[in-house]
Amino acid sequence: MPYEPPEDFLNAVRELSGRVPTPFYAYDLRRIEDRVAEYARAFRGGRVFYALKANPRLRLLERLHAAGLGAETVSLGEVLRAYTAGFMPAEVVWNGPVKPPAALEEAGRSGVPTLVADSEADLERIARHLPGAAVLLRLNPDLPVDTHPHLATGRGDSQFGVLPSDWPGVFARGRELGLAMRGLHVHLGSNLNNPADFAARLAVLERLRERAGPLGVLDLGGGFGLELDPRDLAPAMFALARAYGAELWVEPGRALVAEAGVLVARVWAEKRTQRRYLLLDAGMTTFPRPLLYGARHPVRALYDAEERGVFDLAGPACESGDVLARAVELPVPCAGDAVAFLQAGAYGGAMAMNYLDHPRPGEYAWDGVRWEVWRRPEALPRLWDDEPDRPEPL
Repeated sequence: MPYEPPEDFLNAVRELSGRVPTPFYAYDLRRIEDRVAEYARAFRGGRVFYALKANPRLRLLERLHAAGLGAETVSLGEVLRAYTAGFMPAEVVWNGPVKPPAALEEAGRSGVPTLVADSEADLERIARHLPGAAVLLRLNPDLPVDTHPHLATGRGDSQFGVLPSDWPGVFARGRELGLAMRGLHVHLGSNLNNPADFAARLAVLERLRERAGPLGVLDLGGGFGLELDPRDLAPAMFALARAYGAELWVEPGRALVAEAGVLVARVWAEKRTQRRYLLLDAGMTTFPRPLLYGARHPVRALYDAEERGVFDLAGPACESGDVLARAVELPVPCAGDAVAFLQAGAYGGAMAMNYLDHPRPGEYAWDGVRWEVWRRPEALPRLWDDEPDRPEPL
């Protein structure tokens, strides 16, 4: 059964919507704690690295670090954010296909995490700027998966990783360059709910094992969909890691935080064209997932009404793509009533943007008793603080 937020959380969110400006994100810390515990139990004996990209708020990262998780990052900014939250370099993995020299050198000054090399050129750049660094080499398993095309990072035509036929040679090249080549990294994509995708990845790695040789680390990435139970996947992953003689690493992100979060938006008006719309103060700049990935998020009314209707929920932008949900049955609202989009704890606030000079929303966390601020609502004048108020020659 899909997870439903508890009534006490939704009641607290309803009360909060009368005290802080909408739109805003709200998180139930209890659900995050439960999901972290589930993954920690399932992968006991391996290492769990939280993917910062899902939700990078510092107060969240501090809690996850205290719970014993590591941090998976994809930029120097995320690396430094993880350090700010208390993670040590040995607890951080730095992924991604582009690592500029200046970023590598800054990491050298701040503390060198484990780096995931994406190509032979990436290995050479790492060796030049961070000699002897600990490195995993990313494999592109050349596998189609059951997810949105923008999230399928393990396909052979994607820009990520090294194909199986080339991987052993590129790994050997890393050793020639003097890098501490610790093992293999592979990531199929995000929001994967079909266990067959995970089984296909293991089959590719089993075929590669004889040519790859023993490894210190087998990092199987993330992508765990909300419908999956990690206990069903972990045994086969551990078995493969043992066959490689490696320690198992995994990198869940959305799986840990999505269900804990809601996006709260206020209804400004009902409008009829050829469809029946509710116009909201949140849209694609607040919550890009529906536009980018065709994501469908359940919606709950934070108000009561006897009459019901079927609505499309649209945002304030000047583009017809600014629709967060279609054909949603809800009580008929009055202007000023609020709705909550569920499963919004990941890739929500993290992806909010300033397009059209919309400020990014506030973010708040609930522990069952009280609220705390995780991110203050952005103030409008700050959006142009970095722009000169007079000509500035170079």
